[in-house]
Amino acid sequence: MKIVNLEIKTRKVDPNPNPKRDALQALPGSGGVTVRVTAEDGSVGEGGASFGRVAGGPDALAALIEHELKPIVEGSDLRYVRGTHREMLGETEYHGSSGLAMFGIAAVDTALWDCLGKSLNVPCWHLWGRVNDRIRAYAMVGWLNYDDNEVQEICSRAVGQGFKAVKIKVGFETLKEDVARVEVVRKAVGDDVGIMVDANQSLTAAEAVRRGRAFESMGCVWWEEPIAADDIDGYAELTHSLDIPIATGENLYTAADFGRFLKRDAVDIVQPDLRRGGGPTALLQVGHMADAFKRPYASHGGGPVQLNVMACLPNAMYLETGTIPEGSPMKLDEDGFVNVPEGAGFSWD
Repeated sequence: MKIVNLEIKTRKVDPNPNPKRDALQALPGSGGVTVRVTAEDGSVGEGGASFGRVAGGPDALAALIEHELKPIVEGSDLRYVRGTHREMLGETEYHGSSGLAMFGIAAVDTALWDCLGKSLNVPCWHLWGRVNDRIRAYAMVGWLNYDDNEVQEICSRAVGQGFKAVKIKVGFETLKEDVARVEVVRKAVGDDVGIMVDANQSLTAAEAVRRGRAFESMGCVWWEEPIAADDIDGYAELTHSLDIPIATGENLYTAADFGRFLKRDAVDIVQPDLRRGGGPTALLQVGHMADAFKRPYASHGGGPVQLNVMACLPNAMYLETGTIPEGSPMKLDEDGFVNVPEGAGFSWD
């Protein structure tokens, strides 16, 4: 069955004048791109990529998809999604299958799997083989620009919704400030809620070891991306120097990158991002590879696509999400888990 049409839509938003911020950058938002594919039987699938930065990102990504990826997809066999993924990687190799290219591949790959699932009227986990029917979730809520009262309020709200763990941003100017932020959050959430800490590539390896020892003594769940994403030597130093698990991967672009980190024993918890990772095809590959190295998989970002992927990974650890908006189809059970979606493709129900 052929793909007969690929449509691209851009969504632009005015930057938030009071953006969220981590230790590396402010994230005012700039919109995103949605890809919609239609098969011969009328089935339609959607995928997308959003931008926290780069005002011109949606237009640039739309052009890349239009001129490089669309000619590959239109006329392709819907049943050969992995083959189409490989072709897209080959087509973008000349300028590099990373950055915007990988955002585009991810959006198209997501749309194709969504279309195939809807064509067969089954969830995508049905196509890949499910091993989990629910996934533990945590709330990423503690942005660096929040003052102590704000971070306590939103972390308390997350716990009130049923989350058993929250993640906060660290990477202040001093270790003392970082420790104080963890203490403030601990006071708000209590002793039974896990706290993850994330410094967003802002430290040197030596400083990351120093601060990691402090977070270790405070019982934090993991120490996330404290140094530059591509510093494999630094990450190997961290994993060998600290007992607190080192989590990274949201800024790695290929399964080969994850393979190098795993082979070097430079990561304890892999965290692929749907956009940078290259879509569900690549995330499944990374997840199974990590499982072969006995490393858990924790998503960067959440939603039904990551949930479908994690349903099929025996090493699935945590789904990342935020507090749950009113009316959201995502629900937490009493143990802090999210049920895997049951709808066709990547639909909730």
